[in-house]
Amino acid sequence: MLTRLNVFTKITLLFVILLILVLFLYTYSNRESVRVIKHEIQNNTMNHLSTFADSVESNIYQLSLYGMSIGQDSSIQEYQRPDYKDIPYERVKVGSAILEKMNLYNAASKWHSTITLYFPRLHKVISTDYYAFIPYREDEFTEPLSKSWTYTHNQFEWYTTDPTTAIGKPGKARLITKISFPVRHLTAMLDQNKLNNKGDPFMFHPEFGLITNSSGKDTLNAVQFKLQEANLQAKGGFTTKMNQTEYYVSYIQSDSLGWYYVDYVPMQQILRPITSSRNLFYASIAVLIAMSVVVLYVLYRSVQLPLLQLVKGTNRLSTGDFSVRLHHSSRNEFSLLFARFNIMAQRIQELIENVYEEKLRSREATLKQLQSQINPHFLYNCLFYIKNMARMKNEKAVVAMALNLGEYYRYITRSENDQATIKEELTMVKNYLEIQSLRLERMHFTIDVPHDILDRTVPRLTLQPIIENAIIHGIEPRIEDGVISIHAIHKNDMYTITVEDSGLGMTDDQLDQLRSNLHKPLDGNMGCGTWNVHQRLYFLYGEGAGLNYEHSTMGGVKVSITWHDNTNE
Repeated sequence: MLTRLNVFTKITLLFVILLILVLFLYTYSNRESVRVIKHEIQNNTMNHLSTFADSVESNIYQLSLYGMSIGQDSSIQEYQRPDYKDIPYERVKVGSAILEKMNLYNAASKWHSTITLYFPRLHKVISTDYYAFIPYREDEFTEPLSKSWTYTHNQFEWYTTDPTTAIGKPGKARLITKISFPVRHLTAMLDQNKLNNKGDPFMFHPEFGLITNSSGKDTLNAVQFKLQEANLQAKGGFTTKMNQTEYYVSYIQSDSLGWYYVDYVPMQQILRPITSSRNLFYASIAVLIAMSVVVLYVLYRSVQLPLLQLVKGTNRLSTGDFSVRLHHSSRNEFSLLFARFNIMAQRIQELIENVYEEKLRSREATLKQLQSQINPHFLYNCLFYIKNMARMKNEKAVVAMALNLGEYYRYITRSENDQATIKEELTMVKNYLEIQSLRLERMHFTIDVPHDILDRTVPRLTLQPIIENAIIHGIEPRIEDGVISIHAIHKNDMYTITVEDSGLGMTDDQLDQLRSNLHKPLDGNMGCGTWNVHQRLYFLYGEGAGLNYEHSTMGGVKVSITWHDNTNE
């Protein structure tokens, strides 16, 4: 196919392919670069945040470790000696030594914390807070103490007991140690981390809010809102947009405090050089595409439109519209092609019209032949019935059959029209059923056909062979009373007349055999009546028209006659 194109078309296609290839490769390269940079930014942010979190956790761990070990100090044990009850001076002296040791620890520690010792049995309190008098209250430790750090009044507190099993019932402990430190220590570390890493770290808790660095940007409120909406895990990060700017937010949950260490960086500011380069490249591509569109438009007018017209004409020709002709005003290669197409369509049209006329004549002859096969069959059944009734001295039945036979031949010999209305067919069927009901007193019938169907036309003697089969093969072999029901429906230009009987019925295999026989050539092993009806309906109305056999809810066989209303075609 490519070898048939001219040089200009080949160059155009090559240019489009190269343009798409370059655009695809650059877009892929740009996305990969952005992805790698974003990944590095996220890892770097998370690493800085992890370092900050480790530093804070280290200080908190030192405070917790001191709180657990202070109860083992010999001065604490000596302070609780029972014999000091009568020597207050010695107890005060030991208390001063304890306080001096705690102050020495605070001086050596990175964080200045407040250490308070409660002695429930002595009802005494020792604290490094010089500016507050802390009395011992018996109702202060009636509830179990928290095993983790708690946040209250801008400070974090942590309790431990001696023995440690008394944490649930602190009133029974020998010693309760409370260590607390203010939020300003965390703020100072946040400031130091921001100065070193050029980030904007802060701490977040869903219930208590934020602990920020000294700058306290307005963006933190938006980040806090995003954090409250997010389903936070122990560690992670997510990308979000705030004020038309994309940010990456990373977080780590503190194992000791329960708060989240959070940091965020503006992705767009870091990626701005790559974005500018990408936009410049896309602008160049846009100019190139605009020029390509002009070229393609010229190509479309000169080549594509004539090809489309040729395809449409070919499609119409394939659907049977042989009157199609193509017109082209330009003087180029397509003018010659269109002229040859018009000559071909004209010759095919003439050939099809001749063949179609011959097919109509053949179909008319086939219909005449099929109809002639029905008449002897029906006449034989009627004469055989008259013979039996005369032998049985049933004059009424003989007269009824003779009158019916006369009406039938008057009906069938109307050669001027092979079609009959449903009303005429039902009249003939009603006469036939009345005669059969005289012969079989146990047979009854009902006819329910809407008025809007009565004027529809079908081939003559369409219903009679079906009614005859229902009586002979369904009703007569049974001893019980039998019923034949005839009803019709109309839906979406499709008409269906259904004949049901309460006779013996058939098995599934027998019904399948009947359906199969309708589409086979007629032979001596099958009845010709229903086969003729099906063939005539199929020839006249096309696909979907004909007979169909099913099980009837009345117990016998249900035969549906279906055809399409093509009176306006």
